[in-house]
Amino acid sequence: MKTHRTVIAASLAAAFFVPPARAADDMQSVVVTAQSRKQLVQDVPMTMQVVTGKDIEAIGAKDLADLNGYVPGLSVDAIEPTQPQFGIRGVQAGDFGIATDSPVGIYVDGVYTGKTGGALMNFIDVQRIEVVKGPQGTLFGRNSAAGAIAIATNEPGREVDAAAHVKLGRFGRANADVMLNFPITDTLATRIVVVRAGSEGWVDNTATGKKSGGDKDWATRVSLRKEFDAARLVFSWEHENMEQYGRPAFGVIKDPALPLAGYRGVYDAAYTANFVNPLGAPLANDQQGSEGRLFDGATLRLEAPLAGMTFNAITAYRRFKTHNLTDNDGGARSDLYLTTQDAKRARSFQQEFKLSGKTDRLDWIAGLSFYHNNEHQDAGAYVTTGTLDTLSQFGGGDPNFAMLFGGLAAAGLPGISASSVFSWDETHYSDVRTKSASIYGDTIWHLTPQTNATVGLRYTRDNKRMTWHVPGRVSPQLDDFLNRFGPLAGLDASSFPSNVIFATAAQLASSPVRREKDWTDWSPRLVLDHKLNKDTLLFTSLSRGYQAGGFNIFTPPNPAAASRTGRDPSFEPEKMTNFEAGVKLALPDIRATVNASLFAYKFKNLQDIQLYSVGTIPTYNVISSDQKAHGLDVDGRIRLSPRVTLFGGLEYIDHSYTRYQRLDASGNVTLDLGGQPVGTPRLSAMAGINMNWETANGRASVNFQGTHASATRCNSDTADLSCLRTARLKTGTATSKFDLRVGWDSPSSRYGMALIVNNVFDQRYIQSLAGQTEQYGAPYANITPPRAIGVEFRASM
Repeated sequence: MKTHRTVIAASLAAAFFVPPARAADDMQSVVVTAQSRKQLVQDVPMTMQVVTGKDIEAIGAKDLADLNGYVPGLSVDAIEPTQPQFGIRGVQAGDFGIATDSPVGIYVDGVYTGKTGGALMNFIDVQRIEVVKGPQGTLFGRNSAAGAIAIATNEPGREVDAAAHVKLGRFGRANADVMLNFPITDTLATRIVVVRAGSEGWVDNTATGKKSGGDKDWATRVSLRKEFDAARLVFSWEHENMEQYGRPAFGVIKDPALPLAGYRGVYDAAYTANFVNPLGAPLANDQQGSEGRLFDGATLRLEAPLAGMTFNAITAYRRFKTHNLTDNDGGARSDLYLTTQDAKRARSFQQEFKLSGKTDRLDWIAGLSFYHNNEHQDAGAYVTTGTLDTLSQFGGGDPNFAMLFGGLAAAGLPGISASSVFSWDETHYSDVRTKSASIYGDTIWHLTPQTNATVGLRYTRDNKRMTWHVPGRVSPQLDDFLNRFGPLAGLDASSFPSNVIFATAAQLASSPVRREKDWTDWSPRLVLDHKLNKDTLLFTSLSRGYQAGGFNIFTPPNPAAASRTGRDPSFEPEKMTNFEAGVKLALPDIRATVNASLFAYKFKNLQDIQLYSVGTIPTYNVISSDQKAHGLDVDGRIRLSPRVTLFGGLEYIDHSYTRYQRLDASGNVTLDLGGQPVGTPRLSAMAGINMNWETANGRASVNFQGTHASATRCNSDTADLSCLRTARLKTGTATSKFDLRVGWDSPSSRYGMALIVNNVFDQRYIQSLAGQTEQYGAPYANITPPRAIGVEFRASM
């Protein structure tokens, strides 16, 4: 019997083989640079997750948004890729203006990418992604108060190499990438990568007859690596061109009598019962929209020995242009028509110098960093006279334009009727110039062979100069009407307001207004770590992160006021203080690793943008809040056999406001959320299995993994729509998603194929139910895409 069982066990064990990227012992050998030093991931005393190139391939991810959920505690909202939002441990700001920043720093090969047009780029030959949780003000510096995402790409190598991937799938999906690496001389090599990704879209827009929800972009990177006696110089140039339709907005109000006949400023059960389920309703956007980005970036990196130390320098230049024209009413009605435009262009320059060295007792780094950025934003709101009539009626007024046009039509004037609708466009222009300089140092002191103390400090000085300019509305049809018929009705241009949507800034029409402000900060970190044995690392840390203050671009100062008087549109810096204690454990006997950490933080002055009414018209206003949280991070993997590995991770977090107040035009508190949940789900988790076995003269593999997040924790402000429960639809529920990759590779691994299924069980959710027309009872929904199936082919040298 024992012999029989042994044979069965051996046969089962031979059926599986684990991919190298997921082997428990191999993961310990992954080298990371989260502490600005090359270290094994299990030796780094901080909470971090590493996503390798193999992980990206297993999911079929083309950018960071496709990894959403696979790093518990990391959230990426890329519904509109030129306005991405990143969050770590619940800290996520929603401001799309250029004068405030994200508390999560995105770095590509050590270069800060900002939060707008250059933050969410295609993956181009990525080696690994390091997601570091908690404030990283000392090491990363700029705008990493809540954490940092560091992306490392592959450098040119000394060997000739080439690879190509093609992926074809549902919804017209066609992705392709080609890589060519070759040495030019013994000391000079180049690497060229070209990536193309695109799909037609997953939903039909019944108003335009076109597809929506697709993507289309291409990118390239050319890198050169020059080696000297003991130094290396790497230059890279990257270009990306994205041009696609705007994101789909699913309206939930289909009754033409609504919202005027039912909405009374409160989303009560009687009114929300009229909502249709957007998951089953047709898409009807009268504005198809468009979203695009043109990006160029050049980076020069130098590493060289210098007087017994190592000298590193990074010089980087970035520029981009973006445009984002989208439907913001979720329907095709002239009385609710609202289209918005967000266009940006930016130029940035970054320079960093760093010295590092080691002795028997010390491992230290010191550096200088400079960052300059000039950015311009055009924020447009395009409505109709029918929309303005609706706004007037919600404010207790009359449909003035309809009454005017109807009266003139009754008088017999040609070319006009009570149903006439004219366009009405408003645009808000803003510029910001940012200058930042910092000096920092970080030292690991080896107290004993098993114990280290790390002390770090960064001093930062930021300067921002903001310019606002808001000219009056543009309405050629209305102006033509006034020229022809205005005198008959006693009307001219002064009979109508210059602005309605940007009415709070109408006084800026004559000339631009400028403000400038400086901020400084000291960001420290203190870490203690101790190795109980070669497989167990204990650590604890206290650190602080910083992000410069900013300006509310939609609430400009009064130009009649003195330079430093009147309404102040600026916001104080964001600061996060975080305590952490954790363990990194390797269990070689069972071929497993486990990492766990407890954390608690306080975040001060988080800048977030909200749409709400101060007067009659809802406007975007930046609100500063204080928050706190505590929780637990756990991740691990176990190699069940030489051919099977299980992996997973979770984050539990209790996240709430300590200060959040919304004020009206008179400064009175209209909403106080102190002590209430921010909204972050208590639990986010991921898990999966990797299997691999030899078959068909090659090697087959299966990667199956999924993510889960518990329900949104709503507060008194968001409960109406974010936690809606009706017979037709539900929002804020728990969410899950599963992805599958089944592949086969040749014995030499030079070619292969795979079936990739994203959202295996076709689980669909409402991502958000809000929008600019939410204030008038007509919110629209963003929903997750359906199941996508694709076939991938690859070949390499």
